[in-house]
Amino acid sequence: MTAAHSQVRLPTAAAISAGFAAPVLDAQRAFRAVMTALAEPGTEHSVDGSGPRCPGFSVAMTAIALTLADFETRLWTDSGAAGDAAAYLRFHTGAPIVVEAKCAAFAFVTRLRDLPRLATFAHGTLEYPDTSVTLVVDVERIDTERGWALSGPGIADTRQLTVSPVPDTLLPDLAANRAAFPCGVDLIFCAGTRIVALPRSTRVRGR
Repeated sequence: MTAAHSQVRLPTAAAISAGFAAPVLDAQRAFRAVMTALAEPGTEHSVDGSGPRCPGFSVAMTAIALTLADFETRLWTDSGAAGDAAAYLRFHTGAPIVVEAKCAAFAFVTRLRDLPRLATFAHGTLEYPDTSVTLVVDVERIDTERGWALSGPGIADTRQLTVSPVPDTLLPDLAANRAAFPCGVDLIFCAGTRIVALPRSTRVRGR
């Protein structure tokens, strides 16, 4: 085990709480929701509201983790590599939990206000842009009727989006993220059972 990986610990009751009731069908539904959200930035989609909950995660964030992670997928969570969330993810997906955010393929942030600077995470390279991270972030509110103006691939004209509470660093970080395209991070915001995505190709302007 490398220094970037956490030490394995025995799962707690929280860690072995239920995963998907129907793993294949539930994962297929969540996968479609995620792929559509990424293809149509700024549009709202949802997962099954009766789904499982990883400790500290929303239903939507849990569904994304259970759908996209496997034993080869390096995960990072802001709740720590030795906490119940990490134990749940390890138990249900077999994924290695990394200590260093830059080593992760998927990073899970449970509070938007505590989102690290986007430069903290892997942005990929010009040769291998797909080695960047996908950030999955729980937010208190998603509003697709007002806020930022979104444009770019998958958006015919413009769309609007607000997520809250927004840290002061997020809008300039999103501008820098778009400027680095095709490198950069992709973001998926979750609120309860709802998700909305901001791929690295999306231009975000504040209002």
